[in-house]
Amino acid sequence: MNEDRYDKIDELMEAFQQFSKINWQKNNPSLLKPSEIRVLITIRLGTEKSGKPVLTISDISKMHKVTSPTITQMVNSLLAQGYVVRTSDAQDKRVSGIALTDKGVRLADAAVARIRDTFKGMIDYLGKERSRALIELLNGVYHYFEEINGQLED
Repeated sequence: MNEDRYDKIDELMEAFQQFSKINWQKNNPSLLKPSEIRVLITIRLGTEKSGKPVLTISDISKMHKVTSPTITQMVNSLLAQGYVVRTSDAQDKRVSGIALTDKGVRLADAAVARIRDTFKGMIDYLGKERSRALIELLNGVYHYFEEINGQLED
């Protein structure tokens, strides 16, 4: 009788699997990789939120929960394409910051607008109450996976 609570496990697994098949960046007019666009957005929103004119590689890697070398590789690609610039700290020359160029700001702003429009459409589709419930559920799922990942690393 206790196993009835797991009767939807296959449907739940399938629902999560569907998300891996969605092309979220289908309307991406740039030639950048989705991960590079996420870095641009992180820099744009991160500098706005913090009030700092630049973010460090370490800041960005923490926000993305990936290693610094992963972010460095993406930033180098964005540098080569003119979307970001590297700056040096006046007090500590070993610390470099990453800032968006005008070209990077334009692309990040356009990407944020597209993403917000997509989520506005989802809220219209689901309705306000179901959207609120979805937010609570997704946050709960995230915290669950954070917990089990922490347990697995110990």
